[in-house]
Amino acid sequence: MTLQELAVQFLIFMTYSFGGWLAEVVITIFQQRKFVNRGFLIGPFCPIYGTGAILLSIVLKSSDSIVAIFCVSIVGAAVLEYTTSFLMEKFFHVRWWDYSEKPMNLNGRICLSALLSFGVVGVLAIKTLTPLFMKIFEALPIAVLYIVAASLFVLLIADIVLSLWLILGVRVTMGTMKKDATSEISERIHKIFINKEKLSRRLTKAFPNQTPSPRSPKPKK
Repeated sequence: MTLQELAVQFLIFMTYSFGGWLAEVVITIFQQRKFVNRGFLIGPFCPIYGTGAILLSIVLKSSDSIVAIFCVSIVGAAVLEYTTSFLMEKFFHVRWWDYSEKPMNLNGRICLSALLSFGVVGVLAIKTLTPLFMKIFEALPIAVLYIVAASLFVLLIADIVLSLWLILGVRVTMGTMKKDATSEISERIHKIFINKEKLSRRLTKAFPNQTPSPRSPKPKK
């Protein structure tokens, strides 16, 4: 892969990451009647959508079957979303989304209705959106392409570092608690976010229904 192709793929990744963030914001507006800046990162990006789009374009590069694209999109979304939810919960001890109240869900990490939506979006992405984005980005002057890609890359890395610093700070604070009760942790984590700077308050608004994952109680000495 040439540097130009890599830059184009990165811009496609960022486009879908922004599109996923925007979709979640719009859905939240309809559900809660207010704007909520969704996402793990401080900026308007949800990298899980960009990652899914890139992986789909690689796997389905030579496929013209809408049924195949739909099925692979569902399976891919299930694996990606479940794995991401599992790893984030294990690492941060917090569940960032929960489908437990949705019908036909698996451990609250994935559910059928969401996967069907991802299947439809996958078909739209592979058949229409990704080819369109590639034409647009490939038509950019090389210098402009590199400058935009490099700028967004630096912004993304800075956002990831800052977001991780805030979340890890919360994890350390939680680790100092003497009790490990889910309800108490849920209350404390919101207070921790609120007492931090404005950037961490943004995370509280982004995840108003955070549920820390249950952990086994420590054996008494």
